[in-house]
Amino acid sequence: MKLRIEKNKLTAKEYQSIRATTGWDMLEEKVVEKAIENDLFSVCVYHDNELVGIGRIIGDGYIYFYIQDIIVIPEYQKKGIGRVIMDNIEGYLLTAANNNSFVGLMAAVGVQGFYEKYGYKVRPENGSGMYKVVRK
Repeated sequence: MKLRIEKNKLTAKEYQSIRATTGWDMLEEKVVEKAIENDLFSVCVYHDNELVGIGRIIGDGYIYFYIQDIIVIPEYQKKGIGRVIMDNIEGYLLTAANNNSFVGLMAAVGVQGFYEKYGYKVRPENGSGMYKVVRK
């Protein structure tokens, strides 16, 4: 399968279209545009000019890096696209992260093993970790 990789060229329209394949809540276009402007890094994977996967890194770019939105459209899952995305993300982190930088991510249920291959660890049961989604 011949893939094309584009770095730091993710558009709000592309983000919205691939996010729609996940069942996640949709976001306002202007909100997505601002968010993507503030990405530290993004990677898009195309097959025959069709966007089939994305990944983003957000954070302060010095101490904290968060891997967000690793999305592969359903028809392309289990074909190595996620690995291509993570290889590119890890390449970015290798040059951008500093000694003792923290890299976080939230993995979907059932895919923790995928991220463990890259050295990520599941937080211990007694470890803190919380989140909140703002609803307006």
